[in-house]
Amino acid sequence: MLGSFIGSIVFAAAGVIGSDLGIPSMVTVRGSFGIRGSQFMSILNYITLIGWTAWMLYINASAADQICRILFNYENSILWIVIAGILCTTIALFKAEGWVIFTRISVISLVLITIAINYLVFSNYGWDYLASKPSWGLPWTIAFDLTLIMPLSWAPLAADYMRFAKNSKGAFIGSFIGQAGTNSWFYITGLACALAFATYDPTVYVTQIGGLIFGIMSLFVIWLGTITTTFLDIYSANMSLINIFPKMKEWQGSIITGVLGTIIAFLPWLEVFVHFLYIIGAVFIPLFAIVLADYFLIRRRKYIVKELYIRGGIYWYKSGINVFSIIIWLLGTIIYFITYLLFPDVGATLPSFLITFLIYYLIGRTIYKNVHIKS
Repeated sequence: MLGSFIGSIVFAAAGVIGSDLGIPSMVTVRGSFGIRGSQFMSILNYITLIGWTAWMLYINASAADQICRILFNYENSILWIVIAGILCTTIALFKAEGWVIFTRISVISLVLITIAINYLVFSNYGWDYLASKPSWGLPWTIAFDLTLIMPLSWAPLAADYMRFAKNSKGAFIGSFIGQAGTNSWFYITGLACALAFATYDPTVYVTQIGGLIFGIMSLFVIWLGTITTTFLDIYSANMSLINIFPKMKEWQGSIITGVLGTIIAFLPWLEVFVHFLYIIGAVFIPLFAIVLADYFLIRRRKYIVKELYIRGGIYWYKSGINVFSIIIWLLGTIIYFITYLLFPDVGATLPSFLITFLIYYLIGRTIYKNVHIKS
């Protein structure tokens, strides 16, 4: 819960830049890294989002496969990966205006099913039974680190959606409560189910918790929920592509991303997912430490939006790249890996973020002492 709440503060703050200025995530990076610097970060973000798309399609196929096995005694994960890839790509093509009804249905359904799962688990097993189970799993520092990475991994996407908010205050509060609250709630629910049924896989324990009909309903909602998440990954990856190739059409980027994510989904994702999270942490934790320090403390929430798109403007820096930001970002990435390798039981995310944030702010406020006045 602590990791969820701390990570969600950073996630929501990253989105506030989008709601303040009405710009997507990778354009918010231009203010601190330069226009070409943001394009380099967009490449990294695109690769990451391809990975997220593939992972979610893999999970989606697992749920759909489980439904078909129960109903028809038929399994074909390859078929479901392809179907999910086509469906998610199609939804991404509708853009934000077409998502409202779909996302409301999926989110409300997911909340109702989770309430039912909580009731069934705790009424049938109870706190005492669950607490009596032997303790096992990750050290708490590593668990904290991974739960911190999960909401932070959405920071590169936050502004893509929060830019549509009516105001920044509502955007921050809604995003923070939505991310931190549901993240914590789902962790508690998942832990309770794992203790009760001795399995990590929700597609297994939801079929055991309330009978066949409830299991089918729950699996369907899980399937719907992963669809909802996956098309957002595709859309944000598309935004990163457009930041690199401004002339690209949105529909073209969505199709390219959907096809690549579907192909990669056939890899053995369960074996590499945790390592994938650590790579995300190493790259994007120091990145958004710099973005947030630059926007909120050094620039005092004052960017000139039109200058973010002008070659040779305020945010062009040296040949389109802010070398100072790149150096601090690399330093933050090195700090992350040093902490991860030399102090594996400590957790690298929070030290990397805080050190990068402080170094950038302390040096940057001197280098850019007049920037906030200009912009």
